[in-house]
Amino acid sequence: MEISFLIPTRNRPENLKKNLLYLSKLNIQNLHSEIIVLDDCSELSYASVLLEFKNIQYFKNSKPLGISYVRNQLAKYAKGKYLIFLDDDVLISEKTSINLIYDVFENDSSLGLVSFNISAHINKNKKKSTSENLFVFKQLPFKKYQLFFNPELKNKVNYVSYFIGAAFACRRDIFNNEVIFDELFYWGNEEIDFSYNIIKNNLKILYHPECKADHYPAQSVIQSEFQKFNPFILFISNRILTAYKNLPGVYFFSYIFIWTAYYFLISLKTFRMLDWLKGINLGISKSRKSSRKPLSKLGVEYLKNNYGRILF
Repeated sequence: MEISFLIPTRNRPENLKKNLLYLSKLNIQNLHSEIIVLDDCSELSYASVLLEFKNIQYFKNSKPLGISYVRNQLAKYAKGKYLIFLDDDVLISEKTSINLIYDVFENDSSLGLVSFNISAHINKNKKKSTSENLFVFKQLPFKKYQLFFNPELKNKVNYVSYFIGAAFACRRDIFNNEVIFDELFYWGNEEIDFSYNIIKNNLKILYHPECKADHYPAQSVIQSEFQKFNPFILFISNRILTAYKNLPGVYFFSYIFIWTAYYFLISLKTFRMLDWLKGINLGISKSRKSSRKPLSKLGVEYLKNNYGRILF
């Protein structure tokens, strides 16, 4: 088996149906592939999806366990040499060559992951977002100022330091005890942490503009998920956990200072000081449950040379 398409889903059967329809139109020449869907305990029925797409493998969790757990579990189910992860609200472009992705990995043994060129769309009116909105939704593995000073970045093949979780490809054999999605994150920043783990294992991340996908985030579902946890608290705690696990010395303290100060200013403007303190407390609590393995000097150099996120 050469390629495994892996799709996490929750309460979005119609999105998944469109996703699978687009996959069925892809031109995959001479490559054996499989499609695996893991449902993170949806309340909505997927019966019509399973009836229409009988060739997929469908699994369902007995309780919601979060995106990190789901991606790790999908990797365990997969038999393909290379894995293509797609969120259920992502449509992979017909112009994307799966054979290109396969060849990129085959020709570069140092490559651990390929980051896609993802276009953001406003879900409620189905209109494609402007380039400014695209960056707001962080659909490319570059910072805003990097794209501002070098807008051609989005059109060039480049080694990068992180990826967007909505659509990416990786080697199946990178998943081990050190390179997995850390389930302490539950939601948010898990891609940054996963990227650091890849770099620590002396592998590279490649952004390829010809690997294209369209993202239609379902705002109603996102809002319903936010009712279950406080995203402000979660974002703060996950920043602290990311720094504790991965950043050495001065970079650790700089990262913590910049992000806690940033969220402190937001808390002052929005009268959420208590949430700010809860976020810091949760971040410390998560860090105590984790282990610290900072990037080596080579890892830090990789970040500096490849559009990395080391201070913010």
